[in-house]
Amino acid sequence: MDFNSLLLSIGDKLPKDGVSTITLKDKFERLSEDRQKQVIAQLPMIKLKSPALVFWVGTFLFGGLGVGRFMIGDLILGFMRLAITAIALICGSLMFEYSALGIIYGLLGFINWIWWIVDMFLVGKKLRKQNFEKINKVIEGA
Repeated sequence: MDFNSLLLSIGDKLPKDGVSTITLKDKFERLSEDRQKQVIAQLPMIKLKSPALVFWVGTFLFGGLGVGRFMIGDLILGFMRLAITAIALICGSLMFEYSALGIIYGLLGFINWIWWIVDMFLVGKKLRKQNFEKINKVIEGA
């Protein structure tokens, strides 16, 4: 398998800008032939994450719980997202519509909703960048 075939098989896991693919290809072509074979052998072992799976399962279905952030290793934001959801649910279950807790519930629900929309764009982009960096490390031999 040559590097172009490999890039075709993993292209959906890389940033969509096109520059990253060209960068990886240029770096790969500068390697010796033996090193190129080593890189091709190592790439299937680095376990790239699927942006589609993270989007649909982690962000779309369970995004309110921060699952998408957990899936990409963004633990701090994942826990923050989970805490906001838990607090909003607690305030909502107490049903204090016209009190301070009702206002907090409404505000946290709105923040959670906006964050969910923003994560639909940011989580996949960050994951693709992480995948690019993993491949880049293999090529550079780090």
